[in-house]
Amino acid sequence: MRVELRDRSVLVTGAASGIGRASAVRFAQEGARVIVTDVTDESGMACAAAIGGEYVRLDVADPDAWRVLTSRLRERSHPLAVAHLNAGIRLGAPAIADVSDADYERILGVNLSGVFYGMRAAVPLLEAVGGGAIVVTASMAALQSLPQDPCYAMTKHAVAGLVRSVAGELHKRGITVNAICPAIVDTGFLEGRRAELERAGLIVMDSEEVAAGVLAILESGETGRCFVQRPGCNPVAYEFAPA
Repeated sequence: MRVELRDRSVLVTGAASGIGRASAVRFAQEGARVIVTDVTDESGMACAAAIGGEYVRLDVADPDAWRVLTSRLRERSHPLAVAHLNAGIRLGAPAIADVSDADYERILGVNLSGVFYGMRAAVPLLEAVGGGAIVVTASMAALQSLPQDPCYAMTKHAVAGLVRSVAGELHKRGITVNAICPAIVDTGFLEGRRAELERAGLIVMDSEEVAAGVLAILESGETGRCFVQRPGCNPVAYEFAPA
């Protein structure tokens, strides 16, 4: 299945910066009407203005906020074609005993509930117009351990499992669902440490490279896959070993 983007709506969460912003820009270049969502209003509005899109404040961890947004999307003249569920945070807490209740609930809310609520909201909208696509921003941490941030790895593993598990049902509704799992990307997560990481021999990707990867996944027509993206490479579907 291929997704038509021109004059269709595309929803991007966490689009005020980083991968989300790059994705919003790329979708706009493809002719889509982009709905930029975030909780950072100034940057979100600036992104929307720059691409001729629409900014909507959205706390992805709030199910009521998703219900309000869903009502707005139903009223749009340009039907939804793609939901890029990208919003995410990191704790950077290596010691599990040091993770507070508040931080634990916060990362679950954004990284996991935000994807679940977004998927639940998008499916009826996409099905109503004959289908579409959902892409989730995961991480290489969805496929391997991350001692530097175990809670982040936990949420990304969960997202990968969700994507793989709902793919069969959504395929019957004409909807593809995939996750993109990039390596290290120059986003706010790096906290300005790109040069330090590169001096250590690591290759850091630009957000625009991941945005191009999202488009490549949509063009592949595949579903239920976790696509690994390394610097300078196209996304490749990860082959899980059978249990």
